Amino acid sequence: MTQLQTLEDRLRAAMSGMTRAERQLTSYMLGNFPLSGLGSVAEIAQASGVSGPTVVRLVRKLGFSGYPEFRAQLHEEMGARLASPIAKHEKWANIPQRDHPLNRFAASVLDNLNQTLSQQDLRSFDTVATILADKTRPIHLIGGRLTRAVAEYFATALHVMRSDVSLLSSLPNTWPPALLDMSDRDVLVVFDIRRYEPSISQFAELAHAQGVEIVLLTDRWVSPGAAVADHILTSQIEVPSAWDTIVPLVAQVEALLSAIQDRNWKETRERLDRMEGFYDDMLVFKSAR
Repeated sequence: MTQLQTLEDRLRAAMSGMTRAERQLTSYMLGNFPLSGLGSVAEIAQASGVSGPTVVRLVRKLGFSGYPEFRAQLHEEMGARLASPIAKHEKWANIPQRDHPLNRFAASVLDNLNQTLSQQDLRSFDTVATILADKTRPIHLIGGRLTRAVAEYFATALHVMRSDVSLLSSLPNTWPPALLDMSDRDVLVVFDIRRYEPSISQFAELAHAQGVEIVLLTDRWVSPGAAVADHILTSQIEVPSAWDTIVPLVAQVEALLSAIQDRNWKETRERLDRMEGFYDDMLVFKSAR
């Protein structure tokens, strides 16, 4: 299995070549992933309504020698999804290093950045950009302990281009009032990378129940919020550190901002002109003259 392709990726990619029973099994597994893959062959077969041999055939079609190897890979991915900073550090600590730490880290960040941008689903990216450029639809953004900074940056820049942009507070007790006025006109942009925060996914679920369209920006292991997301954009975030990098996530946001700007440049320019006038009146920045 390559670094970039998770079990979920492989299941989705293989569906077009599956039999009816295999598609039924795959739909069941994807519907409650990864918990759906933790049972025995008999348990999964019974829960999905297929035969045991169908389960075995499917995992072999995915490239595994049998169900035990599939289970082992699933456990490995679950560990990677929820890795603590200590576990992340230990993963890299005993690997001999020839390069200076700065060069090693930079190379890893650049590799993640290239993978994130070059392997992006362009149709999904364009769809998200178009949705966020639609000024008739209110936009709400939410992020976790570390990703809220990216959500705030995105909200700040989006608000220059359009109105009806709000950044949700980091305090969960302020979220229920925010849900009151959300409807199928609204869009919620969710930032959630490992270690995933249950409160973020729960809020996405509640918003989804209100008819809100959900855009999820997550990592390659994919946040549990994906269960209710209408659009998912992933980033590569693993680096030789106790902390994951958010550089590819920021780059993805900036690419979206560029695409949104192009869709509404006339209106964006008018807003920029007005804003610059306010800055001049308030002497916020040093004059270029």
